[in-house]
Amino acid sequence: MARDWLSKCPNEDDSRCQTLTIIRVLFGTSSFVLSLFVIFVIWLFKKYLFFSQRLILYLSIATLCDSVPYMMGTIANPFGCKFQGFLMTYFDWTCVAWIIVITANMYRLVKEELSFESSESLFHLACWFLPGIVAGIPFIWDAYGHSGPWCWIKGDTKMEQTLRFLVWYGPVMAIVITLTVMLIYLRVHTKRQNRTYAAYNPEEEDAKSRKWREVRVLFLYPLVFIIISVCPLITRIQMALNDQTSFPLVLLASMSAPLLGAVNTLLYSCGADMRQQIRPSFIWQELKHRKRQTLAENYNFAEENSGVDSYLISRENDPEAEG
Repeated sequence: MARDWLSKCPNEDDSRCQTLTIIRVLFGTSSFVLSLFVIFVIWLFKKYLFFSQRLILYLSIATLCDSVPYMMGTIANPFGCKFQGFLMTYFDWTCVAWIIVITANMYRLVKEELSFESSESLFHLACWFLPGIVAGIPFIWDAYGHSGPWCWIKGDTKMEQTLRFLVWYGPVMAIVITLTVMLIYLRVHTKRQNRTYAAYNPEEEDAKSRKWREVRVLFLYPLVFIIISVCPLITRIQMALNDQTSFPLVLLASMSAPLLGAVNTLLYSCGADMRQQIRPSFIWQELKHRKRQTLAENYNFAEENSGVDSYLISRENDPEAEG
């Protein structure tokens, strides 16, 4: 494959390369800040008490970490470059893993009206450990290095190009297709299920309403991942079929690749209750409430243990009391 402008980016002063670097840093930083905001909101309002909210929390932590290699920009140091490539692969796969878990949990909610909450520890093991194995594979062939203005799996040899598809593009393409089919199926299934409910039953209607609210929240996350993944996949296909890389396509891919955390935050903030809760005045009130609550808990703890403290002080001041 001929070396086009993208492959020469680390060594040439090309405005296109500089533009791509700036775009990835800016969008990566935005994703980092907005992911941090979601984590803060879930902690502040104690939404982590609910399993579906904890799944969003874990995905937000993954997108927060995934933003870091994008924020690094162009790295000249060989070791730093390999490290950036590893981080990018690892946390990209961590995000994908939590998207799969969210979709699987949504599927079970719809089909069996149950969740995978009992398997939460197993999900943590899979979502944080397995991506490390996948991200470590390119080290076997020393394949991490400059891949345009950033660092990832190099594309100079046939093996490195194959690794790109084996480690990322091939599996992600299969996952995107699978998630698309599952979301279409779940959408059709929920519509049919809503039409088959019998006579009105208040308890049944309340349970159904709660379940659909939870499903609607979870439904959007795999959908957003699918939309964001389309442009990088199209760009990679274009690069495989054409010697000259399309700058507009690479620009769009550079904008969408680090954008998952930012878009997830916008989704999370769209609900009517969330729009109310994320108002600065509401957040400030909740922070003051949490502070008063913490002070009260500390006061109660000190009061409960004051007898023990007095006893210890008296024994320290009265050595004859020992024995």
